[in-house]
Amino acid sequence: MRNTLLRINLFLLVGIITACASSGSKTNTQSNTLPAGNSAASQTAVNIPSNSPFAKVKVGMPYRQVHDLIGEPTDTGSHATGKAFVPFYFGGDVMRMEDFYKGLGRIVYTGAGMGGVHFKVHEIIYDPNEDGYKN
Repeated sequence: MRNTLLRINLFLLVGIITACASSGSKTNTQSNTLPAGNSAASQTAVNIPSNSPFAKVKVGMPYRQVHDLIGEPTDTGSHATGKAFVPFYFGGDVMRMEDFYKGLGRIVYTGAGMGGVHFKVHEIIYDPNEDGYKN
């Protein structure tokens, strides 16, 4: 009986330690060139013309700062990510918000989580054919 309880406790302890283990230090490689998705008309921040208002926007900027720089969007939209449904996930990527700018493209923000909502630019999608509305 005692051996069985010891084995069960040891098994649970190993499981908890494995689940909580960190994968080491991660380097922050945040840049202005995040993938834009599958749309052929979409372009990442690499291909934004220098005279476009989107050229002023950088990945990691707060959404209020973006609105101060380039103005209010034509339309906005938001959706939950898959992480919103993961039990005990307390990170900051449970919701995405998009700003649609007619003739410019979209700016995608992330940053809603357990600690509150602190949206920051996640992706800049330059698309001169953008109609400016969430479809």
